[in-house]
Amino acid sequence: MKATRKKVDKITAALIAAHRRQEERPFPPGWRQQLMENIRSIGRPVSAPPENWRQTARPRRLLYMAAGALATIVVGLILVNLDWYDPYIKLSPAMTIVEKRAEFVLEAGDVDSGLRNLKVTVVQGGKEIELVSQAFKEPEGYWWSADAVKKVEIPVVLDPESLNLREGPATLKIAARDLSMRNGSKGRLTILQREIHIHRK
Repeated sequence: MKATRKKVDKITAALIAAHRRQEERPFPPGWRQQLMENIRSIGRPVSAPPENWRQTARPRRLLYMAAGALATIVVGLILVNLDWYDPYIKLSPAMTIVEKRAEFVLEAGDVDSGLRNLKVTVVQGGKEIELVSQAFKEPEGYWWSADAVKKVEIPVVLDPESLNLREGPATLKIAARDLSMRNGSKGRLTILQREIHIHRK
């Protein structure tokens, strides 16, 4: 019994001595600074090397520039080239009967892109006779609306005898087209038709 107690006491004494030696073990020099530095580094964001940042930023910058250029082109086409109004046509005086020779003034224009061409014909019995055909010079480039022809006044003469028009009904047809890119870049088209009666004495 005494022998067992002595063994237990020895084991206990050895454990206590080992514990004390562990508590008395000195920490390495500068351990507090190292510990604080480790704690601070945990919260820091990990930054990519400069090479990697340049490699990823360059394609993005090019993509943004291309998207901006495309948006500028699209807006320019919509606001400048497509325009919003049809060409207009005015005819004076408002004649309905044509005898020997009729003279009238044709006014045409386009407030947005400007006029591309203008055509005046007279139609009778399925036959179309051209009286006026005029094409206007197109300004160069896409940002040209300030230099385009916005309005014209053209005198038109209708002589039934020289045009071999017979007595009876006929149709005076006027077509004006603008410089916009509508209708497959052909422009907006306005057509004015006026029914007249040819009266030959």
